[in-house]
Amino acid sequence: MKKSGTKAICNMEAFSSSIDRVETDFLIINRDYRELLDSIGLNRFESIWSYDGGQTIKKIKARSVSRISIPDGDGTRTFYLKRHNREFIGLRQLIARLFPQTALSQGKGEFANICEFRAQKLATAAPVAAGEKPVRFLWAESFLITEDFSPYISLEQLMKDRPEFFMGPEGKNRKKILLNRIARYAQQMHHSGFNHRDFNATHILLLYENGSNDPKIALFDLQRVEKRKYLRFRWMIKSLARLNYTLPDDLFDTEDRIYLFLSYKGKERLHLWDRLQWFWIKRKTARIKRHTEKMLIRKIRKG
Repeated sequence: MKKSGTKAICNMEAFSSSIDRVETDFLIINRDYRELLDSIGLNRFESIWSYDGGQTIKKIKARSVSRISIPDGDGTRTFYLKRHNREFIGLRQLIARLFPQTALSQGKGEFANICEFRAQKLATAAPVAAGEKPVRFLWAESFLITEDFSPYISLEQLMKDRPEFFMGPEGKNRKKILLNRIARYAQQMHHSGFNHRDFNATHILLLYENGSNDPKIALFDLQRVEKRKYLRFRWMIKSLARLNYTLPDDLFDTEDRIYLFLSYKGKERLHLWDRLQWFWIKRKTARIKRHTEKMLIRKIRKG
């Protein structure tokens, strides 16, 4: 839920509207945020990259994420600054010389993904700015700033904080509506030529307005998006398996999971080909489970 004193973007259009960009050296800024960034001096690559304020919420070798609160009028606005440490960009740097609009780095690439999703009316968190700067031949540093997606919350957080929301007869009805909306978003995403490679409960955002049981759906963290359309036939399997793995068994039973699959396909019952695909999804889910467990064990052993 949104904290008191913090401004929020509360309408669906704000999560799916197109982006008017301003480009300068090493930097792209969403025009809607230019004045705000200018007012606090975060309007150059160097000033953003070296910014040491905010709260670090993730820090690994490849990247870090900080939460930043910026005064705005009588309240504050919250942003996330994702910095990608020095990364090898290889031949992309040479290609960019021929095609200047090519994204060299993960930061600028994710900004482009967000803009492309919104061009297809696929709701995402609001992009604020992105930057990339070559630091030496074939290497670059980059970042992305997005605004906090409140009052949307992640499906993962809702299941953790309010499991009772999906229990009982009313909860069963909520689940059906929710799974149908998620399936339709996934279908539209794939039909538009995109596949989010981390399509799971962590990255699916929900907004229930005014006591409604019919949520608005959005998606965030578009760093890993594939657009290889010749593999599109596998996108449904991968996406539903990833989501399937992150839905807890005590809240979502087999009937719920099959309903999600049928909603994606726009069908009411499983036919022969559907049963084969459903078997494929279950196998993929099991592989994700085994892989995740191995990674956790390896992480524990490393200490």
